[in-house]
Amino acid sequence: AGVYYRQLSGIGSKALSNFSINEISGELRLPLPGIPALQPLLRGGLISYGFTGSLAEFKQDWTHSHFFGGTGLAYCTRISREFELGAELFGGVSQSNFPELTLNGVKTPQGQLNAIGSFSARLALNPSYNLSLSVNPTVNYLHGLGPLHEYDGFTFGVGFSGVYRFGEDPDIAGAAIRAIKFSGTDIPPLFAAMQSFYVKNPAGHITITNKESYPITDLQISFMQAKFMDSPSLETQDLSLEPGESTEIPLYITFNDKIFTTEGITPLTGEIIANYTAKGRSVEQKLSVSYELHDSHSLTWNDDRKAAAFITSQDSAVRNYSSFIRQLHKDHTQEYMSSNFQFALQVYNALSELGILYQIDPTAPFTEVKDDTLIVDSISLPRETLKRQTGDCDDLTVLYCTILEAVGIETALITVPGHIFCAFNSDVASADYQMLNPDRTKCISIDGKLWVPVEVTMIGKGSFIESWFQAASSYSSLDDSPENRRLYETRKAQAVYRPIALQETDLGLQYGDSKKIVDDFVKEMKTFSDLILSPMKAHAETENSARSWNKFGISAAKLGALSTAESAFDAALKKKQSYHTARMNLGSVYSLMGNFEQALETFIKAEKIAESGKISKGSQFKLYLNISKTYYELNETEKASEYFKKSNEIDPEKSSLYSYLGSDHVGARASETEEAGRFLFFDE
Repeated sequence: AGVYYRQLSGIGSKALSNFSINEISGELRLPLPGIPALQPLLRGGLISYGFTGSLAEFKQDWTHSHFFGGTGLAYCTRISREFELGAELFGGVSQSNFPELTLNGVKTPQGQLNAIGSFSARLALNPSYNLSLSVNPTVNYLHGLGPLHEYDGFTFGVGFSGVYRFGEDPDIAGAAIRAIKFSGTDIPPLFAAMQSFYVKNPAGHITITNKESYPITDLQISFMQAKFMDSPSLETQDLSLEPGESTEIPLYITFNDKIFTTEGITPLTGEIIANYTAKGRSVEQKLSVSYELHDSHSLTWNDDRKAAAFITSQDSAVRNYSSFIRQLHKDHTQEYMSSNFQFALQVYNALSELGILYQIDPTAPFTEVKDDTLIVDSISLPRETLKRQTGDCDDLTVLYCTILEAVGIETALITVPGHIFCAFNSDVASADYQMLNPDRTKCISIDGKLWVPVEVTMIGKGSFIESWFQAASSYSSLDDSPENRRLYETRKAQAVYRPIALQETDLGLQYGDSKKIVDDFVKEMKTFSDLILSPMKAHAETENSARSWNKFGISAAKLGALSTAESAFDAALKKKQSYHTARMNLGSVYSLMGNFEQALETFIKAEKIAESGKISKGSQFKLYLNISKTYYELNETEKASEYFKKSNEIDPEKSSLYSYLGSDHVGARASETEEAGRFLFFDE
């Protein structure tokens, strides 16, 4: 609300130059919510025209006054706390009054309605928030709406005003808007290992309440943690709260990788930031919250899947170790047997030779912390377990899974009361369980594949097969109470708990005696073969048919027991000399033994039988491929190509897997699949 005084002078009008013009008025302005610099206004007042001319010349006293009122729009902005600049446009009407004027011989108060408008500038000094004193250069215009037009025209002058602003100064602490009340702001302990989890899952919650009598709009809540966040995480935006209304906001936190540099428990103070609009003003409120951050080794067991975050298969140290194991055994693996199973066995023996041993965590044994979701446990990263060479059951399980995952083998975590161990996908079809074990309970069938459980705490204390059977027993012992065991596939768990980011360094590991690692593998593969073949041999001896001996021979050959396979096929032929299937299989065994000349001789004899139509098209296809492979191994590429074409005529689709046999040069097979290098067996 303001009071104005102005002295005005006529511009370009001789009549107006004979008057002393003064204006006194009052004004109300209301800042627009959201755009307070724009202020609609109402103004009313009195403009007096005191006649200063010669009565002899003008004959009468033309003194008069105008009572006016109208509306307009002001623009006002603060250039500092003490100064304001602005401008106004005003339009309205006035009623003039001439008390001494005689018109048409009548001396009574004369007057008429007039249109009035003005434009003024404003330079103000603010001694306080509520009081403003200003200088107002002004141009007025008046136009009569009746017969009197002698005083139409522009006037100009400089006026002064005093304005009172209602309300409290928002810049003083006592007047600051604090419409939000924060409650329920306790953030539980957080864990660096769960970094990615907090991006999509709340690390905590906060309740906000509008405690004022007016609504708040455009509400945004964000969270910021200095040093460990690159920018605030926006929790929600564009909310509105009516007076007294409350809402609960989840806190999603995007930590950067610096949290992995912490050790032990780090006390932190984060900041919850609320931005909103209230009473037409933009407001920011902040609240500091304290919590604890545990380092990258820590977790609680409220969700067993958390262990998957420690399976860091991209760690270069682990990948290097995996590559070492694979290269070491590349000339000793059985090409017909599950490569996943063989690698898992190789890793087990390599870790034993490295000196890895199970050691109970003296501060928090897994048996005590597993079922208490409040106790903070610790899991070592695989690279640390490799270097330290000891670990609790969770440490060794994570290490073993990491090495397998590093070469693309799917793994799983298995938890039972007080214990954790692992399993891996053998990639053997569930229907072919006898190729792993005649006892179905020794494996776990998942989506048509056999998974092999492993008790990793037996590394260095027992064989791979013993650890396998021990784990299988632990798992199957809970068949009657399956709710007490859980199996979590690593890759599915890591969709929720992504692996920890690492600062990779060379561990400088000594991998152990390479010869002993290989010898142990060969020895245990022999034990495994005997385990599989013993019941098969007993069955063949009991049935004593050409077909049973042939079936036993195929299994023996695929398990690498070539001498046993040769004897089995010989036994099948003794039972039935015309059993061409066993003869062709005998040729495949000769090939695996490296006796390609004898293999070729056997295959060529079988070819004559094939041409007589005594074997199926499927067997003919396999036979031509085996002959082609044999010629290929003997570096006779033209003959190899000739027989490849024969197989291709029978089944072009399957032949495409062996296209290297149609090449005119040796060495093309290096780019083919593993299966393309195998000699085929016949099971008719």
